[in-house]
Amino acid sequence: MHGFIIRGIEIFLRRRHGDDVWAAACAVSGLDRRGTQIMRDYPPETLRQALRAAADILSIGCDELLEDIGGWVPRLDNMRHILRFSGSTFEDFVLSLDDLHDRARMVLPGLELPRITTEITGDHSYRLTVTSDSQEWYPVLAGLLRGMADEYGVLAMVDTQDDVLTVRIADDQFAEGGEFSLTQQLGGAA
Repeated sequence: MHGFIIRGIEIFLRRRHGDDVWAAACAVSGLDRRGTQIMRDYPPETLRQALRAAADILSIGCDELLEDIGGWVPRLDNMRHILRFSGSTFEDFVLSLDDLHDRARMVLPGLELPRITTEITGDHSYRLTVTSDSQEWYPVLAGLLRGMADEYGVLAMVDTQDDVLTVRIADDQFAEGGEFSLTQQLGGAA
């Protein structure tokens, strides 16, 4: 598991739940509680142990913790801006998830995000499948989609069943979305 991902989980746990939760997760998994190395690879089981330990401490299921992590990502300004470059609408964003794996590898060599396949199943309805040995990506993606729907001001129903994630946009003008302008992000250049 790429250190970038573990570092993100470390930051989430420390900011949202405190250093004690992170320290306890490290004690169980063998991670260094002082911080993870962003460019190091860690065994996948190390991350699973840390997540299970944190979920146990917080008295929630591991899937719930993973969904919280996915929903937290769009709240980080830098990540929100990167994700918003994927499309001017939430539907564009959902359709762009097919490219996420390759884009992530360009930005951070060695980062192996799962491949996501998006299928249009009807008006404003999508079916997403994740190609990965790890089922943990489904709750993370569900949380990310819910967080991005909020960011775009969209009311979207996101559901995970078996090995499929469905997204249905109920109202694409449900609320005012977060402010984002491509020209502002490029320093005012047009």
